Amino acid sequence: MRSEYKQWHEVLSAEFFGAGNALRSTVLHVDADVERKLAERIGTGLAQAVAGELNWGNPDRPLFSRIQRECEIWERQGSSAPPPSLPVLALSVLAATRMASSDGMLKTNFYGRWIQLFGEQPSSLRANRLEHAFHDVAVMWEELDTWLEQTGGLYGTSTISTDEFYWKIGFPISQALVRGSDRQVLTRFFAATRLRPHNSGKVSGRELLRRLRVWTAGRDRRLSPRLMEELASAPDTGDTTLITSLVKRLADDWDGTLHEPEREHRRRAIGLRLVVADRGRRLEWLAEACDGIDETCVAVPGGRTFTLHKGYGDVYEGLESLHPSWQQLAHGLRLEGEELVLEWAPQEVLLLRLHPHLGEWVSTEYFEPGEQHWILAADSAVRAVRSMVDALGGRTVREASAPVPGWKLIKGVRAVNGLAFASALDRGGDHAYVLEPQIRHHATLSGGLRIAPEYRAGAGVAGHFLRGGAPDLMLPASDSQDGCVEVVLDGHTEKLRTDPRVPFPLCLIPLDEGEHRVGTAHSSQVFTLHDGLHEDLPPGTGTLGYLCDGTARPELSEVTGSEAAIRGADAASSISLPRTELLRSRVLEAMLLDPRGGVHRVRQQSVPAWMASRLPAAVLGPCVEIEVPDGCVWLVYRTATRWSVKALVAATDIPAPAPEPDDYAWAYAILSAAQRLQQPAWLDYVAAAEAISGRRGA
Repeated sequence: MRSEYKQWHEVLSAEFFGAGNALRSTVLHVDADVERKLAERIGTGLAQAVAGELNWGNPDRPLFSRIQRECEIWERQGSSAPPPSLPVLALSVLAATRMASSDGMLKTNFYGRWIQLFGEQPSSLRANRLEHAFHDVAVMWEELDTWLEQTGGLYGTSTISTDEFYWKIGFPISQALVRGSDRQVLTRFFAATRLRPHNSGKVSGRELLRRLRVWTAGRDRRLSPRLMEELASAPDTGDTTLITSLVKRLADDWDGTLHEPEREHRRRAIGLRLVVADRGRRLEWLAEACDGIDETCVAVPGGRTFTLHKGYGDVYEGLESLHPSWQQLAHGLRLEGEELVLEWAPQEVLLLRLHPHLGEWVSTEYFEPGEQHWILAADSAVRAVRSMVDALGGRTVREASAPVPGWKLIKGVRAVNGLAFASALDRGGDHAYVLEPQIRHHATLSGGLRIAPEYRAGAGVAGHFLRGGAPDLMLPASDSQDGCVEVVLDGHTEKLRTDPRVPFPLCLIPLDEGEHRVGTAHSSQVFTLHDGLHEDLPPGTGTLGYLCDGTARPELSEVTGSEAAIRGADAASSISLPRTELLRSRVLEAMLLDPRGGVHRVRQQSVPAWMASRLPAAVLGPCVEIEVPDGCVWLVYRTATRWSVKALVAATDIPAPAPEPDDYAWAYAILSAAQRLQQPAWLDYVAAAEAISGRRGA
């Protein structure tokens, strides 16, 4: 090989497969700017260096025979560095970056650009040899992909992809699609949509593509025009398209950090979520905790700093004093620290679903048919959203003003009519993406009249339902040409042509009491049906427990009469358990208040030694249980950032306040949290406390 070619091989190896790329996705993106900068180091252009290695003199031998011979020697000697074909592959990527409708060529004409780089005339003998020789270049691409896989990420993880449509030329096109700036934006996209590191949630390529389209809808996310064109033209079916497989490989290799070479890729990233709390009266920011970062600091660029602590539900506490504003919703928010970056991507329309642990409405990435949703929409989009929601045919939709000016809350959005739901999606519109459900690759169950959950660990039962109220079946997307999915119900198979976006109602099928299995050949769910609850002890009572051998096991299992186990106890009807309330352990001060001016200070008790010695620390949790004395109706507590109040009984059961004139401690506790709740009952207590405070001042 000539010295210029060897120099290009060394420079490309250091640039794209050096030590800094270990265990990170590697994209061999060489465009005109990159080629020019690297050529300045060598003194020879990439095309000139590769052209000098071509075998034009012997038409009986392959055009790339010299490079192929070097690759064979490289493989025999242990392949400890990138293959000698690297400059050829880089040149093919350079050709792919030039694919555009210009110079009399269509933007799909790869070979025209490939031939143009070598300075040959179209349709000439040499041009034909260059085109036919690209089969050998495709083999070189497969060789590079195999080498990256075999080295286990030591030189980077491969993103080399293709599909049936592109085949040979798909390899360089896959590297030309994603520029360095695109990789930075895509890591922000992965964080904003709350993708787990290394895609541990197994989100499919089609679902990633759907989320990327939603994320870029109506907003300039600064992805390159070439990538945006491929995103717009990619078909909606199959996981094997070029752009789908490329984004999937990037997601699978993403380690949860931002693409910031200047910071050595140190910072983790999480997308902020919006919480609509207190029945739509208050907005809050929610940040889910990162594994390994229990406490850290973030700041608004040039502004306030916030200290975050990992709290209940694996979310960060510390953002309570950062109140969402219409400016943040419309223009975005970014909080940066040395370890962590939190970002809110601006959106005109937000979909919210009830959070399973927090009990508040939280922004989400996809619509769940059959479940209740809220929509937060800017005034400019309300008319279009209202028309879209009306098309679903729901009867419980309510509209209210949002806690920030210029926005509206639409509550009770639910898709119960499959035909109306599919029609609304097919009709499209600027904000139709809000109604798009997640693209699944596994069958799941949704809704139904559930009468009991399943407690047995590893039982594999999705739940217990009332007969006639069986859950809906969410089918995976079909990859077959006829659009049908083979559904298996209790061993019986039938092909169904259904829309995977719309749940299939199992309640339409007459099913007997007992256990049923439904799904596809690749994934299924088990559920049980019952005619009703038993008035006496149901069959099987006492057969579940925690096996004991000195220490109780953490999981529930079936036990027999001869085994030592902790089972339920038969408590007499005269025994009444004390009323308890859960309180976060990070609370600095807490008081229980009764209507007569009584103040009961809450004292946090340490974990008993016998409990700490038998249970792992993770089981203890971030909350403590406190006992509520009879007559107490309010819990007032203070964290590091604010005071809060919580009603302990229903609003209709709260008596009118009747304190003594000198119940100053009672008044102080109420006035500390006076602005945190707007219920009429609480406002009466605030008025009574203000009256006491006024007497004290006199």
